[in-house]
Amino acid sequence: MYDFIVALIWASAGFFVLLMLLILVNKAWREVAERRLRKRRVQLEPIFFRYVTGTGPIEEHLKQPLRPSDRVLVEEIFFDLGRVVKGSVWERAREAFERLGFVDHYISRLQSRGWWYRAEAAEKLGYIGSERGTQPLVKHMDDPVGEVRVRVARALGRIGTPEALDYLVEALRDPGRWSAIRVGGILINAGEGGVERLMKAYATLPFHARVAAIDIFARIRSLKASPLLLELLEDENSDIRARAAFALGATGDPNFAEPLIGALKDPAWAVRAMAAKAVGRLKEAASIPTLCECLQDAEWWVRANAAEALKNKGEKGSQALLGMLESDDTYAAQQAVQMLQESGSLDGMIAQLGSPDKGERQASLEFMARLVMLRRTDLLTEMALNHPEASIRERLSIVLGLRRPTAWQHQVMT
Repeated sequence: MYDFIVALIWASAGFFVLLMLLILVNKAWREVAERRLRKRRVQLEPIFFRYVTGTGPIEEHLKQPLRPSDRVLVEEIFFDLGRVVKGSVWERAREAFERLGFVDHYISRLQSRGWWYRAEAAEKLGYIGSERGTQPLVKHMDDPVGEVRVRVARALGRIGTPEALDYLVEALRDPGRWSAIRVGGILINAGEGGVERLMKAYATLPFHARVAAIDIFARIRSLKASPLLLELLEDENSDIRARAAFALGATGDPNFAEPLIGALKDPAWAVRAMAAKAVGRLKEAASIPTLCECLQDAEWWVRANAAEALKNKGEKGSQALLGMLESDDTYAAQQAVQMLQESGSLDGMIAQLGSPDKGERQASLEFMARLVMLRRTDLLTEMALNHPEASIRERLSIVLGLRRPTAWQHQVMT
């Protein structure tokens, strides 16, 4: 038994020594390989940089054919270059990929049995951006593996040709919610090209795809979609009208103020709410009277969005909110107070209590009295306790009824 235990110990020790040697050898081999790759990259980078900034095919710049191990280096060099440059320089890089056989290699790998190989091939074809990859990629839009389908869609978006984008627009017809979200994100990244293809196909899309298309227009903020969006303000479906109003406001173009002001009177409250939010993004003042009317709307979302829109209108909007404090509609006045507080105007009015100007003090007192009537005294109470100026704390306390004024205080306040 003793001999067996000793042999077992020696065998275990030998195993761990062998394992350590294997680890050290593997690490040393990897370091040697990495040094070789770094050295080879130093040799290749100047060649490819001269190529992309020069003329002639890639073969004229290479003194000898690429080694099989150079494939990874070539991809790294060109992909790193593609992150910082576009235009003609990247067109030259794409041409090199095609002439060196990279595009053909990844097109063939799309047929691989391993889904991870297909996914990698789709991703690389997207980075390269060659139009030759469009049709092979389209065939895998229905790949049985979801990860492959996602990468194929992203690749088509990066290629960005009308044909590639048309297939992505067709993918919006898929009733699956997650599919629409993913494809929508890809079309957003495609920019103006995606807008054009969506506008062309809009009339033939099912309802859920139309909704997705309008949301894409809103995210891209393209003026190209504005003629269609203006038409959609008259659509029979209130959800379409609401989204179209929001998309028009997202452009920030004040020329859309008039149709959006009309949408503020839409019979559907969701349209009025989205129109109010949209108008708040426009730098114009013509909508202020209608927004004030919306503060008296029966629906809370309309009132809330209208008040926020007025806050976004700057000084004129703040003046309109102050005027709404005199409204007979308590809800409108309450909404105005909330926005004045959020915009900082309420702090300014409180500061006027310490003004040496009698008119400013009187305006501030009347404003505070209105807040007390509306029972919006939370901020006033906090300021009465914590405001840095003692005179303002005293006057707020008197307004709130927390203390009785002395004869001198009464004279100063009036």
